[in-house]
Amino acid sequence: MNTGTPLEAPHVDVPTIPAPSDCMPALVAAGRAAPVVRVDYYGGTAWVVCDMDLVRAALTDRRLSKDIELTPEWMRVPGVMLGAQPRADVARTMVMSEGPEHARIRRLHAAVFTPRNTAKWGGRLALLAQELLDDLAATGGEVNLVERYTYPLPLGFICEMLGLRPDMHAVMREATDDIIYSPDQSIRVAGVGALAKAVAGWAADPRDLDDGLITGLLSAVGGDEAITVNEVVTWTVGLVMAGYESTASLIAAAILEALRVPADRRPRSAGEIDAWIEETLRVHPPFPHATWRFATEDVELGGYLIPRGAPVQINVAAANRCPHTGDPAVFDPGAGRAHISFGLGHHYCLGAPLARLEAATALTAFLRRFPDARLSATTEVQWQSEWMTRRINVLPVVLTDPGR
Repeated sequence: MNTGTPLEAPHVDVPTIPAPSDCMPALVAAGRAAPVVRVDYYGGTAWVVCDMDLVRAALTDRRLSKDIELTPEWMRVPGVMLGAQPRADVARTMVMSEGPEHARIRRLHAAVFTPRNTAKWGGRLALLAQELLDDLAATGGEVNLVERYTYPLPLGFICEMLGLRPDMHAVMREATDDIIYSPDQSIRVAGVGALAKAVAGWAADPRDLDDGLITGLLSAVGGDEAITVNEVVTWTVGLVMAGYESTASLIAAAILEALRVPADRRPRSAGEIDAWIEETLRVHPPFPHATWRFATEDVELGGYLIPRGAPVQINVAAANRCPHTGDPAVFDPGAGRAHISFGLGHHYCLGAPLARLEAATALTAFLRRFPDARLSATTEVQWQSEWMTRRINVLPVVLTDPGR
């Protein structure tokens, strides 16, 4: 432990509002400024950890808590940190809880994301992908793959997981777009409300639902775990936000990188596909920042002092690109570089195996059906990003000679 004078974390400027641009250069630049930096964010200051070794330490340090009750006042303004204002009618989530409550919620979620369930879902994923690719083959020409494949696939899948019928899917897409990417704070807050209202309505009258996650959780209401309907609604909204949006972003980025290389260098075997997905997670983490943590006491990381009560974020983008071997900005699946895109410690993403399966299934099916697909020569790839999220908005692809 450094017993000398604490190092001064420099202030840096990074994107803090939704923007029709790519946040990655600014986040990586913040990591080059110092291992720990400070950012002025909506009227307050946050500490941001950027160095991979310090990030690993921070993610497993229990003094950096995700308990929502520790949220400072300046972050409780609607739209600054969604979910930062504790409310009696909104249940705790796994992401923003600690201790016995976090353990209880995680245990209930873990019962869903078992290896057996993940393997079972693989067949349905492949069929959904095939249906979308059949539609693409019938269209041909240039398409925005985001609209036609990389977003409809995980959206359709998670809605089926939840037990939602096709006519309910549009609510999910519209609400998540508003929540994550609208520059208007009132629209973002309204999006959360609209999604929660829809889920609450389905939970209140589940007769229109197919058997799935919502009905499974509802069946446990009043049981040994004392689940409430409010918890079912809150957790369902959280799963949609975490499972659909992030996986769609991962699929789009993986296909983009595949189309950037000649057809004979694209991944083919299962091992090559898996390595491609891992490198995509490193270079293009769907959440460039992890969700908020709060220092429960003064915490020293690498000589930098994070004061008690300070909000802390993990700069996943910068940590993933620390120069461990070779050029960290180069997309190289064969290098086997590590990443922390799913986190570490007791908040490690429970859905990581499923996200990997979805991405691998989507990439494999697309490259097999369209082995000679190429990026458009006339339309540019467009990114959209915010402080915590990043995705491809437009992925213009020319589809030629579909295979089977």
